[in-house]
Amino acid sequence: MIDPLSLEKGLRLMQLADSSFPSGGFTQSFGLETFIQRGDINTKQDLARFMQTYLYYTWRPTDLLGVKLAWQATQKSDKKLLYLLDRRLNAMKLPSESCEGSLKMGRRLRQLLSAIDTDYTAEVNFPFGHHAIILGHYGAIVNLELPVLLAAFAHLSTTSLVANGVRAIPLGQTNGQQVLSELQPLLNTCIQWATTATVTDWGGSAPAFDWAGMAHEQLYSRIFMS
Repeated sequence: MIDPLSLEKGLRLMQLADSSFPSGGFTQSFGLETFIQRGDINTKQDLARFMQTYLYYTWRPTDLLGVKLAWQATQKSDKKLLYLLDRRLNAMKLPSESCEGSLKMGRRLRQLLSAIDTDYTAEVNFPFGHHAIILGHYGAIVNLELPVLLAAFAHLSTTSLVANGVRAIPLGQTNGQQVLSELQPLLNTCIQWATTATVTDWGGSAPAFDWAGMAHEQLYSRIFMS
């Protein structure tokens, strides 16, 4: 017999990871729009290469691991550590637009979770409230298994950014789905890494992505907020 509680948790994760969930990811490109306007990304293959590099060198050692660390801190009821994790992730996000984008998504996620889940209590006073930290905190409160939570976050992060690339280049929806399928083995690698990584592994250096995020502020015309 299927455990109804496990099924309910799975359905909630599917809701959070759905591209229609209004957490604000559809307004953010995190520097992708800069590369598109420069002419560096024009094809499906270009978008796939960008995503592979971004996910492995920027997203994996920052936001993905941040979800896991926040999940662990919440399980230990360590509010001080949660506070420090949020501050440290804020310091990692050098481009102001990318940092603000993560904060807006975090605030929106807290509002939505408070509205749809009576088990969620936002008792921690986060100094910033970054999206990854809020999601990790929520996942531990409602007893979501870590690998499944990381998979949901990976799906959400990837689908929203690929969809934004499809809109901006532009490409067809089939191209977008092909890119997502191609990225799944890499996402599996990233998740496997995050499950065993520790706080000493947290943080990465990707100067080109930081530059693209900063340069986005000066683009002549913009579709996205970052």
